[in-house]
Parts: sequence; C-alpha cells; structure tokens
Amino acid sequence: MFHTELCDLLEIEFPILQGAMQGAGKPKLVAAVSEAGGLGVLPTYGEREEDLVRQIEETQALTKKPFGVNITPLGAKFTERRAAICIDMKVPVVTTGLGDPGPRAVGDLRSAGIKVIPVVPTVRHALRLEAEGADAIVASGSEAGGHVGSVATLPLLPMVIDAVKVPVVAAGGIGDARGFLAAMAMGAAGVQLGTRLICTTESAGGRWYSDAILKISEEETIVSKSLTGKTVRAFATPEVKAFEAARLSGAAEDELRRLQRIVRKGRHQDDTYEGQHQAVVGQIAGMLNDPACVKPAGEVIREIMHEAMQLTEHLSKIALK
Repeated sequence: MFHTELCDLLEIEFPILQGAMQGAGKPKLVAAVSEAGGLGVLPTYGEREEDLVRQIEETQALTKKPFGVNITPLGAKFTERRAAICIDMKVPVVTTGLGDPGPRAVGDLRSAGIKVIPVVPTVRHALRLEAEGADAIVASGSEAGGHVGSVATLPLLPMVIDAVKVPVVAAGGIGDARGFLAAMAMGAAGVQLGTRLICTTESAGGRWYSDAILKISEEETIVSKSLTGKTVRAFATPEVKAFEAARLSGAAEDELRRLQRIVRKGRHQDDTYEGQHQAVVGQIAGMLNDPACVKPAGEVIREIMHEAMQLTEHLSKIALK
C-alpha cells in the first residue's frame, strides 16, 4: 500500500484527506473517512461556534482516529475563535481555505501541537504559508468544487512541489485510483477528495446532491462569484449562469445584487435538486454517472488504494518491456 510522509505526519494509514464540504461533511462522513484510514475534515464555513463544538464532540464519539477541522478565513475574529475551539478540544489537524489562515492563528495552533495544512491556489500562496509555519500544503487546482483559483491541478501540483519543502497534497480533479496515482507520480504526498465523497452513504448532503452529481457531465459546472463573492465552482444552474452572464456583460450593481440574492436564497423544495442554486461541485462529477458509485466512504477509499496498486503493477510491467 501507499505510505508517505503525510501518513507519518498525520498518523493516518492512507494518504487521503477529505475536503471540508459545507452540508456534506458532517460528523458521520468525517468519522467514516478517518475510520477507513484517511483523514476526515469538518467544515466551519456557515457554522456557528456552538455548532462546531457539537460536531467535534459527535465526531470524537464516532472515532478515536485523527480527524481535522477546516477553518475558512472570514476575518481574524472568526479564524482565531475557531482556532481556539480546536485547541481547547484537542483537534489534531486544522486545514484552512482561501490560502490565508493568518500567521497568528497558525502560530497558536502549532504551539498547541496541532498540524496546520492550508489549501492554496498558487505557488505564491504556498511559499508564504510555508514561511508562516504550515506543516503541509494542499495544492488545489481549478477543477475542484468550492473556492478555486485559476490554475489547473496538473501544472499547479509540480510547481508547488518544486517550490516548497513541506509535503504537498494534490486536490482538484481527483476522483479515482487513476487520479490518485497520477498525483503520486508527480511527487504528491497524498490527495484530497471532495466531490467523490459527496456520493457516499455517509454524506450529509442529501439524496438530491448525489443524484444531481450522477446526472451532470463535466461541462455542467461553472466558476462564479455569485455564491460568496469569490470564485467558486458550483453546479451550472440557470440562476448561477444568469448571474455570470450579467456580470460579464457589465450589468449594474443593483441588478447583480438582485441576481445574487436569487442564487443565495434558493428554494430547497422537497429535498430535490430544484432550487439548490448554490451547491458546489467539481469537474469529476462527469466521472460519477452510475448509481452504484454511491457507497460507504470506507469502500471508496479501499477501492482507490487497491486499484492504485493494480495500476502500479501494470505500469511496472510496461516499464520492463
């Protein structure tokens, strides 16, 4: 099996991290990923402090294995208060989004013995965060769901690996053993899975979420500023596309705010895809088109590891010819 420096750093069996996913990544999924040998990660975006405390307690009750908490930087106060909760509750790993947890938060977390792993979209961010004390870096390409930059995973990953000395985790566009092995071949210490783990039985996203992923192709996602004000890859719903068309055509701010309110409100009718205007999803959704792929997270992780070993054996035979 694949054992890397990331496994030693985080005390996990397999070099697989679960991307923090608001709505889908609740304690049940987080614990299932950690129990399977990876690192489950709770989100904090959209969660109140009391929600985070409760979810950490629930996860600790479900698994004794390491898991993490993702802190989305929404200002110094938000970041530092969530960091304090992680310290108080002895969470072993914190990942951060948007490339900037802030040096004070990083310092506090590391002083408490917590491993800090930022998610970055560029080499520039990776270098700065390594200098601030990050223990590892997640290089996340534009194929990923959620907040993204403009550089794709294939060029971003080797550039970040070459630029920093800490372990680098690949994210964006990875959904099976082929993607895992490709990242490892480029020098990654592990991978982060997001969209693939939405389609699991432990996902809290609801049946509509996995059903919608199974229905769309790789062309039916869009990067939009309508969800959070920053670039986010999400389902290309008519509402999100309308906002982007208006933005690109130079529509007035009042009109953009009106369209943005429609996207952010949604309708959420009958727990179906209709009205779910702001759900994030990565381009690997196009790979997930068989209902049979919705299975326990542990099974997904074990399959990726097993199939990656088979691919490695196949490549070895080719190389010897």
